[in-house]
Amino acid sequence: PGFSPELSTSSATAHIMVLRLSIVRAMAAGGKAAPKPNFGARTSATPKQALPAVQPPPPMAAPGPQQDGGAQQAGGGGGGGLGYQILLAFGSMFGVIMAMQMVSRFLGPRRITVVHKDSNGNVIQ
Repeated sequence: PGFSPELSTSSATAHIMVLRLSIVRAMAAGGKAAPKPNFGARTSATPKQALPAVQPPPPMAAPGPQQDGGAQQAGGGGGGGLGYQILLAFGSMFGVIMAMQMVSRFLGPRRITVVHKDSNGNVIQ
């Protein structure tokens, strides 16, 4: 009940998980529950109503004759040619490089200080 500063993070996580689980259970219980099974009762020997047969899908219409002599099938089915694939690869690489440069500019220059020491621990300049 309430937040206390001495509560550890694992304990807080456990409390949140329990709360989430109880909320999910409450939402599930809101619907109509199934009746309890009665194992002592005998079921009737007559089968229940049969399910209707599944209707097969209508037949596919045959494609009409092509006007261009089938040039699209020879090119790979409209997925683009070799030139398109090369442009796509270069465009992707360009985008990745631009994104990396943008992140580098956003984070600013990296300042690294290297201290050189000899075997005795003396600083070498």
